Amino acid sequence: MKTKLFYGSLIVIFSSFFISCATLSGTKSAGSVTKAYKTVEISENLDYLKTNIKYPEFEKLPELNKRIANTVNSNWKNFKSYSKTEWNDIVALNNRGSSKLPSFEYLVTYEVTGNRNIISVLLNTYIFSGGAHGNTNLVSFTYDKKAGKFIDILQATSMSYNEISSICRNTLYKKLIDNKKKMPPAEEDSLREMINTGAFPQAGNFEIFTVDGNKVYAWFEPYSVAPYSYGVQKIQVK
Repeated sequence: MKTKLFYGSLIVIFSSFFISCATLSGTKSAGSVTKAYKTVEISENLDYLKTNIKYPEFEKLPELNKRIANTVNSNWKNFKSYSKTEWNDIVALNNRGSSKLPSFEYLVTYEVTGNRNIISVLLNTYIFSGGAHGNTNLVSFTYDKKAGKFIDILQATSMSYNEISSICRNTLYKKLIDNKKKMPPAEEDSLREMINTGAFPQAGNFEIFTVDGNKVYAWFEPYSVAPYSYGVQKIQVK
């Protein structure tokens, strides 16, 4: 169902559609599972901000749904408020009645993976607020259906932060440095420092992770372990 609201040049579209049988990946030992969910979509086109948000809503998992929806809508509301203020300031400074700069963007997509007992949701938010390029923010939720609770990467892997950190750092060294063409020593030192800092063995560095069958992946946003040009990093830790 789609509802269109017209306010001059403003068009707001709220829509959702059901995916009746969404298959979460899994190996034979982990068990391939089927879990019904729908995609909730919010689209809004304002002078200062273009929004397109998609996130999943699962059957009979209200706690997971609430956490996802609250996170998405809270972050969007905060950025929307910021965008309006920032845009009005730009228009005022230009003193031309309207800005010729491109409007800001707020785009949210998602991935769903898991196994027989676990569901992982990865939200990918792309934000453009001017400048040379936008920014990508990641948030993940991993929910144990059987236990009825959210789990962290230690519970998902039965490993320590030191073990997870070691795997991530060594994999990132090989992927971003060893397998690349020789780079200047100063650039290599800087990249190693970013990897060591971003994958240091502490909880905050490994909050973004997903379960896919028997595998567990740690995710790193741009700038966390490497410059923006290297993009998002996904590392298998188990």
